[in-house]
Amino acid sequence: MAQVILIKDKEKKIQNFYPNVFKDEIKYILGEVKTGDVVDVLREDMLFIGRGYVTEGTSAFVRVLTTKDEKIDKDFIYKKIKEAYDKRQNLKEETNCMRVFFSEGDGIPGLVIDKFDKYISIQFRNSGVEVFRQEIVNAVKKYMKPKGIYERSDVENRIHEGVEEKTGIIYGEIPEEIIMEDNGLKYTIDIINGQKTGFFLDQRDSRKFIRPFLNNKTKFLDVFSSSGGFSIAALKEGCQKVVAIDKEPHALELCKKNYKLNEFENKFETLEGDAFMLLKTLISRGEKYDVITLDPPSLIKKKIDIKKGRDFFYELCNSSFKLLDKGGILGVITCAYHIGLQDLLEVTRMAASNNGKLLQVIGINYQPEDHPWILHIPETLYLKALWVKII
Repeated sequence: MAQVILIKDKEKKIQNFYPNVFKDEIKYILGEVKTGDVVDVLREDMLFIGRGYVTEGTSAFVRVLTTKDEKIDKDFIYKKIKEAYDKRQNLKEETNCMRVFFSEGDGIPGLVIDKFDKYISIQFRNSGVEVFRQEIVNAVKKYMKPKGIYERSDVENRIHEGVEEKTGIIYGEIPEEIIMEDNGLKYTIDIINGQKTGFFLDQRDSRKFIRPFLNNKTKFLDVFSSSGGFSIAALKEGCQKVVAIDKEPHALELCKKNYKLNEFENKFETLEGDAFMLLKTLISRGEKYDVITLDPPSLIKKKIDIKKGRDFFYELCNSSFKLLDKGGILGVITCAYHIGLQDLLEVTRMAASNNGKLLQVIGINYQPEDHPWILHIPETLYLKALWVKII
């Protein structure tokens, strides 16, 4: 087994359970290595500090899987997947769909597994984790006993590493549509064509949070609706009017299917197109809403793009406040790791001030427990939701 020796003092973060060894932290390598190889990580004085796999095409040259002197083999992979699955069993009472493996959060960087009732959507997000593909698939079959497994390894990370994107059935059969049940709501899931791995499971707590603020007098605007997670929650609470905005026709078709699936009778409208332009159109019409959610896709992939991201959210908030009066609620949500809670607080405050609105923070929430936030790994906290009320 090859050995990766670190520059002095670079071992401290690994000993504190951070998994990434970057290229500029390596002093030298003993032996030949290639992507997917398991290597030992050593201090400058040759003391063992960890073991992980190599990803040559990224700045994180080694992803540490353990700080113990243990084998990285079939048994290791099976154990990790079983532990992660067992931890989620308490969620079965509120949903039949969940993230059952969350990359670094569950101990195997690059592996994401979502369970939609009897079916699995899986992502191998980097070249290194590919080496364990068969062991992972076999472990999923053993412990989760799915009717089908669909691969959604269509992520940018793979392209940057020179690894082709992969999608398709790798076990069993996958229906065109799966019915998800979540806190009394039903959603049509399209694993094959849906965003991410099929549905935004990470918004479960946000959907749950906003529901007590809704009633039969509420007018609700769901911006970047995707398949209608927030819209369906709003309709369930009897909102007088719900409008969903998204640029993807397929997403809005799923919104409509979900509306019919839940047998709602409230007024529901979908608007297809650019969110910024549609918000301006609603403003020009003089429309007003009681609750607006802003949940854009993760457009900010690098630290250098933070200003761009802040400007993006400022414009969204600025337009939204023109559609809200006193007592109105705005939910500002980001799934971009590089946009922090402080960024959301600042741009929301500035946009409110620009519109002469005084705000009270009524809630802050993060991703749910099946997307574990590991304090030692900052990247595992990516979803932040800020809820404010105009007073």
